[in-house]
Amino acid sequence: MEILIPAAVVGLVLLAAVIQRLVGLGFGMVMAPFLVVLIGAHEGVMLVNFLSIFAPMLVLPRIWSEIEWRKVVWVGLPALAVMPLAAWVSVNSPSGPLYVVVAALVITGLITSMLLSRITFEADGATTRVFAGVGAGAGTVIAGVGGPAMTIYAVVARWPVMAMVATLQPIWILLSMGSFGIKWAFDDGALPGLPGWAWAGSVAAIIGGIFIGEWLQRRIDEALVRRLVLILAFLGSIMALITGLRLMLG
Repeated sequence: MEILIPAAVVGLVLLAAVIQRLVGLGFGMVMAPFLVVLIGAHEGVMLVNFLSIFAPMLVLPRIWSEIEWRKVVWVGLPALAVMPLAAWVSVNSPSGPLYVVVAALVITGLITSMLLSRITFEADGATTRVFAGVGAGAGTVIAGVGGPAMTIYAVVARWPVMAMVATLQPIWILLSMGSFGIKWAFDDGALPGLPGWAWAGSVAAIIGGIFIGEWLQRRIDEALVRRLVLILAFLGSIMALITGLRLMLG
């Protein structure tokens, strides 16, 4: 078991990095529900925040010219503003409710985004971006998942795929660094005690996942990848929900 859990973490990092490169998001949505079950809510979310800094950094140089910096500002600043309150709630909450929060955020976000995809109107402006930033910032701190909020925004704003993939990368860097730093200040060290080879393996998995994602991007239908993200996120969130309810009721 001491080997299986770190190995599973490395495998999740690899899968999440591949998906991140393919569709621009999904790193936290794939990893967080499984990590809170494997290593605990607080440590799992902190690990997601920490590793989520590096994956978009590697993607950034490849899509720099497509980034919409105005949206980065409109989403990023509200996200950073809400993070201290979200961090306080996260650090001072027991593990059981946090598991449930992780599951609820992912399930609600995914279902809402699927329903909104059938709506034909477009809503993209300052208010929409601010709400997306608040949702993504709170979700990143509390549960390690900012993707659902940004997915909903992308759907209602009819965000072009290439611009979305590019613009989300600096947003994830900003949110992950802010979340990790604020929670570290509140909790003074909540990273899991993984062995050295697992940390090195996670870094290698991110690098390898980026290159694999680029290779797959030219060969796999994007719709298939999005369905895979949905399936994995739903399965992981159900696992987190069951674990959280068991802790709360037990």
